[in-house]
Amino acid sequence: MYKLLKILLLVIVSANCLTAFSQNYVLKEGDLLFKDTRNNAISQAIKDVTPSASNFSFSHVGVLFFENNEWKVLEAVPEYGVRISTLPGFSSYAKGEEVIIVVGRLKTNYPFDLEKLIEYGKKQLGKPYDNPFSWNDEAFYCSELSYKMFSYAGQNHAFTPKPMTFKEEGKDHFHPTWIKYYNELQVAIPEGELGINPNAMATSKSIDLLFELP
Repeated sequence: MYKLLKILLLVIVSANCLTAFSQNYVLKEGDLLFKDTRNNAISQAIKDVTPSASNFSFSHVGVLFFENNEWKVLEAVPEYGVRISTLPGFSSYAKGEEVIIVVGRLKTNYPFDLEKLIEYGKKQLGKPYDNPFSWNDEAFYCSELSYKMFSYAGQNHAFTPKPMTFKEEGKDHFHPTWIKYYNELQVAIPEGELGINPNAMATSKSIDLLFELP
């Protein structure tokens, strides 16, 4: 009898744990997927000049939606510009890298039109990646695309573009990776120009960081 009770208790506890786990991993259209990529020079340079208030430091972000019975992500990446990725494709990483994906969601007092959100993102498909991180052109970097998607969808208060810096906190010289990066582009470092970055979005008061993708 004692053994039977132990088995029943184990089944109940296991079922409750599974239910809690499932509830913690419910995705929703319009979620923001924040990517913390480690062992990558450019990702590290982004983190170095964009402070984070969490245990994570993000260098990429995309917007989640559901289409044809599949989760997909609208994102802007250097190799392809604005594109739609599958969720596994968004989560992939290069050899030697470590990637953590954290799901963020706008709080309920920051409403937006989901159809317009996705509509705007799809209208930008095929546009080039914004390598110089310029705000007023036809190209997009990842957080710029996400910000402008939500703005078009009627949510103009969730995130605030601010002057960019390419200097580490407390230092008066540019990060060496960014010096090399902009020398190769043959353009001036846009210090002080308007922009937004994944860490700023992730630490906004409008966002709840919910869970890591398994």
